[in-house]
Amino acid sequence: MKRVLFGIFFGLTLFVYGQEETTFSDEDLSKYAKVMIWADIEKSNLQTLVKDSVGIWLEEEGTLTKGQYNTLSKAPNLDEADASEEEKASFTAIKERIDGKKSEFKETYTSKIKGDIGAGLYNKLRKALKSDEEVKTRYEAIVAELKTMESADDSAEG
Repeated sequence: MKRVLFGIFFGLTLFVYGQEETTFSDEDLSKYAKVMIWADIEKSNLQTLVKDSVGIWLEEEGTLTKGQYNTLSKAPNLDEADASEEEKASFTAIKERIDGKKSEFKETYTSKIKGDIGAGLYNKLRKALKSDEEVKTRYEAIVAELKTMESADDSAEG
């Protein structure tokens, strides 16, 4: 009987503890915000780089037009696509370059999460931002403040 009561008490303790809200400091939110702002900027830079890289590659190589590149990128199977071997090779080279840049971003992003935020805090904050309006509001205010500070720094430098 004692075991049953202990099990029930232990289970209730875990349940209550699991229901406890996690509070996040402004420093926690700032760490998260800085990495997310960096990620947004890098994603934008990556998109521009990909677009520019494709354009430059296509101009230099001349084996593939942007239309052909887009058609090949949508093809379910490159081997069966209606294109010459040279066009497929160009497409593959461009795709490998893009995939390499994406891989670099992902590796750096993961390192920043682990090093700057911490994986546990990252996961808790990510979850809280989806479900806790108070945390989301505080986070959005911090992001806005950081972006304003960044804009002021850019204006002062320029």
